[in-house]
Amino acid sequence: MKIYIAVDGEGASGVVDANEMYPGRPGYEFGRRMMTLDVNAAVAGCFDGGADEVVVNDSHWQMNNIEMELLDQRADLIRGVGKHLGMVEGITEGFDAAFFIGLHARAGGSDGVGNETIYGREVIGVRMNGRPVGEGEINAAVAGYFGVPLAMVSGDNLFCEEIRQTLPDVETAVVKYAINRFSARCLSLEKAHSLIREKTAKAVREVALHKPFIVEGPVEFEVEFMSTAEASLASLMPGTERKSPRCVAYTGKDVVEARKGLFSILIIGASASKDIYG
Repeated sequence: MKIYIAVDGEGASGVVDANEMYPGRPGYEFGRRMMTLDVNAAVAGCFDGGADEVVVNDSHWQMNNIEMELLDQRADLIRGVGKHLGMVEGITEGFDAAFFIGLHARAGGSDGVGNETIYGREVIGVRMNGRPVGEGEINAAVAGYFGVPLAMVSGDNLFCEEIRQTLPDVETAVVKYAINRFSARCLSLEKAHSLIREKTAKAVREVALHKPFIVEGPVEFEVEFMSTAEASLASLMPGTERKSPRCVAYTGKDVVEARKGLFSILIIGASASKDIYG
């Protein structure tokens, strides 16, 4: 059995502060260590449950956060930027299930810890076919395109509640309880890692119960930017529609094409952001 794990930082055990989430800031070394320990618990759970192969994709910011020398050596690691499918780069029909470790709630949808959608301050919200979505739903849909079901996630309570609105059968490991965007009541690492390992093993054993999240094409992504400058620049991309002063949309023939268009819009739009005005 072959399992795919995408690991993010904002939803990692113990992580609450922006300085712990962003490379180069005070606290970042703590944040990346928490990511590594969480994913090790997930890898261990995969093999407890009967997995034969595990591939981990470092999916946070510059995507080179995991401390490779501390990673469970049974897992392969995808790391580095420029990946066309981002958080689910390398996923194919050959995987039996996907697990998302350390994810977070979508931008503006709740007081979830570190809530954002792909980008930080530049993005107020993203909609897929008119429905507000976060990174969990977007990447579950891309995995579903390849026939791979999302079977298990970890993060704070608000993210887990959010993803289960779309995928009610997904296994969830709640490692912290959000107070606001930058504070939470955190489980001890022993409890959090035991829970991740337990839920991961259960999801592997019961993988046949999980079905891919299929979003039929065409698929439209709308991005609500923080500023009109970002939306104006993003609308230069061919095939986009500027639906309002701050909203730019792109439609692809399927969710993979649409996801690539979404990321292109975000890259172009974010380049217009200014330090003071945004």
